[in-house]
Amino acid sequence: MKFVHICEEFEYTWIGKDNGMIPIYAHNVLGFESEIVTCDLKEDLPEDVRGVKIVKIPRWFKKMKKFAPWVMFIKRIPLYRYICKNAKDIDVLMLFHVTKCSYWNAFFYKKFNPNGKVFIKADFNLGVYEKEIKKTQMKPRNLREFFRKRREIKEYDKRKKLVQIANLISYETREAYDKMKNSYAGVSTEGRTILLSNGYDDLLIEKNFKLKNYEEKENIFLTVGRLGTEEKNTEFLLKVLEKVDLKDWKFFFVGSIESKFQKKIDDFFQRFPEKKENIIFTGIVKDRELLYEYYNRSKVFILPSKWESFGIVMVEAMAFNNYVLTSNTCAAKDITDAEKVGEIFSIVDENELIEKVRKIIDGKIDLQKKEKLIDNYKNRFKYSSIIKSLNLGDY
Repeated sequence: MKFVHICEEFEYTWIGKDNGMIPIYAHNVLGFESEIVTCDLKEDLPEDVRGVKIVKIPRWFKKMKKFAPWVMFIKRIPLYRYICKNAKDIDVLMLFHVTKCSYWNAFFYKKFNPNGKVFIKADFNLGVYEKEIKKTQMKPRNLREFFRKRREIKEYDKRKKLVQIANLISYETREAYDKMKNSYAGVSTEGRTILLSNGYDDLLIEKNFKLKNYEEKENIFLTVGRLGTEEKNTEFLLKVLEKVDLKDWKFFFVGSIESKFQKKIDDFFQRFPEKKENIIFTGIVKDRELLYEYYNRSKVFILPSKWESFGIVMVEAMAFNNYVLTSNTCAAKDITDAEKVGEIFSIVDENELIEKVRKIIDGKIDLQKKEKLIDNYKNRFKYSSIIKSLNLGDY
């Protein structure tokens, strides 16, 4: 059977995320012939990865701005042409997000292969969904709100049509699944939804790494992400580190750095030059094996995000038995097992995280004991196990 994931703006670093992992594990574990179809806008993608072919489709009018929906439709014509031409050979079409864009991909696929199966990985943020639904139901108070409501209604008209033709929709967190399992925006999805957590690349890790135990690890706090973006909330960590004496611990920031945020880093070290020895910014790490070495060395992973649809970096950290401190994002309860293998903190006031970090530095939290709990719990996040719940033959 052929499994195709269409991800128009797929990036190299996404190979290790759910966008890349699901096609890879569909091939390596379930035995599908897998492909990822994309426009390769950054021109940095290989021809294949771990047996999964990467098909590169041109995009028309790359430099034309997205000032109207019809512009994006025209840009995507080569992609739609690919779908129409190859639909009959595709048994399962995987799409990310319940959006108008996904609707058109599914629409053309079903037109040319009505028996084919559409799998929507929702990559879902329940809070965002609830706000959007409210916009479709609000009574406009001014012209701006009138047009906003009309835009949201048009978007959801297409989303509802997508949900109607989808064979399977997956949600990443228990809270989202419990809320959405039977309907989406008033459209019944009963019997066509599953809870499909994000996970970590256990086949790669088990093949290439000897996991360090607690005694072998270093006193390292770690965070990974696009540093300085609004959602990643990295500035919050700098505020915490202003008030924490790391002693013999180090804090590693791994990831690309936004240009505006670099100024805040420079200002931080100007005010606290003595902290340069303990606080390290590595820059972006594209090599996943090198990234995993940071996880393997560290004891504690911290994620201060304002929002996340899931937070894959947290389960990657848990794969190496890191203790996780996270803000209260969508998957925080799932990942920390309701704070049995990690802790959740508020981002309203940095004092809560300051106190948690100090307790770890002062040895008031038994990280060695926590390591055993994490090692047990993390098995539910192995992609080789997760992918087996994708029983597409039942839908």
